[in-house]
Formats: sequence, C-alpha cells, structure tokens
Amino acid sequence: MTAFESAELQALTGQRLGPYNSFNPVSRVQIWQWCSAMGDRNPLYLDEAYQASAGITLPVAPPAMMQMWTMRDINMDYAPGSTDAQPYRVFDELSARGFPDNVAVSYDIRFHRYLVEGERPHHYTTVVSISPLKTTALGPGYFVTERVEYLDQEESCFAEALITYFQYRAEASSGGTPGNPDASPTGDLEQDNTLPDFQPLNITTLEPGQALPHLSIPITHKLIVGGAIASQDFIDVHHNAPAARAAAMPDIFMNILTTCGLCGRYLSDWAGPQSRLQALRLKLLAPNVPGDTMLLQGTVCEIREGQLVDVEFKGSNSRGFHVTGSATLSL
Repeated sequence: MTAFESAELQALTGQRLGPYNSFNPVSRVQIWQWCSAMGDRNPLYLDEAYQASAGITLPVAPPAMMQMWTMRDINMDYAPGSTDAQPYRVFDELSARGFPDNVAVSYDIRFHRYLVEGERPHHYTTVVSISPLKTTALGPGYFVTERVEYLDQEESCFAEALITYFQYRAEASSGGTPGNPDASPTGDLEQDNTLPDFQPLNITTLEPGQALPHLSIPITHKLIVGGAIASQDFIDVHHNAPAARAAAMPDIFMNILTTCGLCGRYLSDWAGPQSRLQALRLKLLAPNVPGDTMLLQGTVCEIREGQLVDVEFKGSNSRGFHVTGSATLSL
C-alpha cells in the first residue's frame, strides 16, 4: 500500500458517526433468547420471584448483550432513524485493496449500568486507529479499533467499548482440523460442571490467587449458530462452512459476541445475581469450532475498595487458548 493510500485510510479515523438505533426496545423475549443460547440461568434477568425479593420490577438484560441491540438485521440494514453514514467504510476500503476478510479480535468494555425492559439503546462509533500492515497466521492485514458509545433513550451512556477487528486477506487455511471432542486442552485438570447455586458471594472469603470453579462448554453447530442469531450477528462465517473456510478457518466459528456472553455467564455463575459486571476485557485467539470443548478457568487477582473484585480468566480448546481476559465485578 502506498503512502497516499495509507493517508486515505488514516483520514477515516476520528469521525464520530451515528446514531445507529435499535430495531426494538429491550424485551424479555430477546433476553430469554440470549440466556437460552448462552445457557445463562442467572435469576437476575428473568426470574420474577427473585426479582420481587430483590425489589426489581422489570426484566434485566445481561450486560454482554450491550452490542446486539443495535446490530444490523438479517438483510444487513440498520434500524429506521439511523444515520446513513457507513460506520465500516474503512473495511470497504480495505476490501477494495485486496483484504476482504474480517474477524473481531478483542473487546475492552466498561459497563456503567444494566438495561431493563422497555429501554431504547442506540450507539455512536469512531474509528480510533488503523495499524500498519501486519502478517499473521490468518494472512496479512490491518487491525482496526473503534470506540463505541452505547446510549439509552435519554442520551445517557450505559456502556462504552474499544472493539478491535482484523481485516485481512486469507491465506491457505491455518485453522487446522475441526476440533476433537476427546482432546483435553488442560491435561488432567478436574472439571467442575456443577450447576451454580446463585447464592450471594461473600467477599470476605475471597483472597488473591483463589481459583474460580471450572466450566466446560461443548462447542456445537447449534451453539455457534444459536449464539450468532441471539446476538443479531448474521455474518456468513458463523453459519456457512464454505465461507468460513474461504476465510482460512476450519469450519464455522463462534462470534465474539457469543464468547462475550459465555464469559459473562461464567463470571455471574460464580459471583451470583447480586454482583454487577463493571469491566470486561477479552482477546480472541484460536477459534471455537464444532467438535471442540471450551474449558473456562479463572483466578481472583485483587479485592479493592471493599466491594470490587478483579479476576483473570481463560478459555481453552483443542488448539490452545480461545479467549483470555480480565474483569472487574462489584459485589
């Protein structure tokens, strides 16, 4: 790419675009669909008996649903009233230059509060950086980071995120063979898959270095496709195997929104319904594809200000780490 072309791309940074509206208000139907796809049984979200006991009057949306409310529909259209400005013009420009493939690679999210039924989210986005050309196992390409502000109907920010994508030209498939369901990514580590009791977590019992329970999640076609639908992500690599293989993947693969939802479930299974997720940072590595099993593990890092807990977590499959990250929860 010439210096002139690079300058053209850099000119696309710093432009705040929006709003991009939601098609529907926050609803218990979509909350139910999300929780069903993610296996999330936290009573905070839909359990009316628990909500009554806690003084909660409306269904609560899991925080990891943040991005799905304002996603495009199955026809790749934004909701009525959205701006006509194309938020991902940078990806169109890179595609025209021979880099047509795209994967999301990291999230850095701050949650200011949880949404409840009836609210109307919208978002604004700003491309904040475009890397020089990089060479990776998937092929050569560019890392693009956007800052997204998620606002409610009162223009109050309920979440904000830095989301990084890799726009690339796929080389011959480097994803390996589809996952081996018998492979153990963590050797002889004992897996704890007991259902959570959702009792309040006593912060006085926690200490740095303490391990969270392990959770293994079979990666199936149904989970990958169901998670993509629940998160309003209709990009074909998450449901169409030939398209995924053309993008140098071994099969359809899990989208970052589903990974985010599963990590949120893992954390709230441990911390309980009285906890609130305040920050979530994660990085995607090896893909989750059908036939894999993802093993989630975590560790308490720090207890701060009497009620904040910092944890680190990782999810492994037969290829190694699928996701690594950290989170802050308020108890």
